[in-house]
Amino acid sequence: MTKCVNLDIKNLTKNILDQKSSNLCVPISVTTLLRFAIKNDLSFVDQYDNYTFEKILTILTMIVYPRSLAGLNLNPKKEENDFQTNDVETLLERICKKTYLYTSGWEIVRTQSYSEPAESTCEFEKVLLNENYVFSRPLSVTGAYFLPTRRIDGIDYPEEVFFHQMTLDRIENGEYVLQNTQFSVNHPPVIKIKQTRPYYDSSSFVTNLFNQTGDNFYDDGVLKMKLVNETLFMNKNCWYHLPQAYSLTLKKI
Repeated sequence: MTKCVNLDIKNLTKNILDQKSSNLCVPISVTTLLRFAIKNDLSFVDQYDNYTFEKILTILTMIVYPRSLAGLNLNPKKEENDFQTNDVETLLERICKKTYLYTSGWEIVRTQSYSEPAESTCEFEKVLLNENYVFSRPLSVTGAYFLPTRRIDGIDYPEEVFFHQMTLDRIENGEYVLQNTQFSVNHPPVIKIKQTRPYYDSSSFVTNLFNQTGDNFYDDGVLKMKLVNETLFMNKNCWYHLPQAYSLTLKKI
């Protein structure tokens, strides 16, 4: 697995995995949250390298919530890429909660080695990012990028919104500092988005808000944010993200 190393990251690992042509951004982001929680919530020191990023990611994608690893090292088939897609809340549910037949995904990860972290429970929380949000721990965040009409290898593609799971490392100088695992010349491994930049909402809420107020600014007295989608106010070739984000916490029993 290829990584970009020694990056401007303070709470998470400074080495960011390149997901290449895979669609594994969700399990990669959740793996990042898990490793942070293992180290900081349980004060666990992985002296034998049994809980490396690669090992936890493999357990999540091969055992806990089976997905192909195609694309990390080899060119995947389209059906393999399609099968990799999942949503972050479903994966977090599987990690933190038991099923009828199986223990929790966290327990599967935790007990993979004889030198294991303390017995603990796993909890996730959904939060809403906004202009006044105060950072407390890393979050899994869904980025949204509006791709314009384009031609690639002689094929025309329509404009579309591309979604990508990233991990929030911190808020600094009014900017979200995010780990991006699908990097290129135009999309570096560390992306910064101003906290005051509008947030993406694909529902009719943005349209209703604009029709009622003549503006896209939402303020309920607690949450304050501007909202956009591809039909209203969203710029092309620019990163936004959804207000919904997720934290993961481990608690010793």
